[in-house]
Amino acid sequence: MKSSPESSRPAVGWMILLLIFPTVFLGACAIALPPAPTITHVILIWMKHPNRTEDRHELENAARSLQRLPGVVRVETRRSLPPRGGRLPQDFDLAVLITFRDRLALRLYEGDPRRLEAMRRYLRPLVDRYEVHNFSDR
Repeated sequence: MKSSPESSRPAVGWMILLLIFPTVFLGACAIALPPAPTITHVILIWMKHPNRTEDRHELENAARSLQRLPGVVRVETRRSLPPRGGRLPQDFDLAVLITFRDRLALRLYEGDPRRLEAMRRYLRPLVDRYEVHNFSDR
């Protein structure tokens, strides 16, 4: 006895349905993990010669060049406002804020040869001292 093509079609339809069902319905059960917390790396800089505009521009440009490193989301530079009241000391000359995708990106940045070269070339000759602070958004 020969089977007709019409009688095998329902079986093919059921097999296709059994293959598609888990993909569609079980895929909807997947849990979306929240994104990893970003890290903000803040560098407060006291310059050797705070009134030298060229030195400040060099530091700002060097900081912005770090934007190209993997895992860096954003790089910003900020200047310190003079303190209110004449008795308080000027706190710092320049702040560099680097936002990283996550903690792993920060760790990779810390060992990146391009960062180390920027420190050797710009930070050491132009900076008297600096402080680093890291913050998480969670």
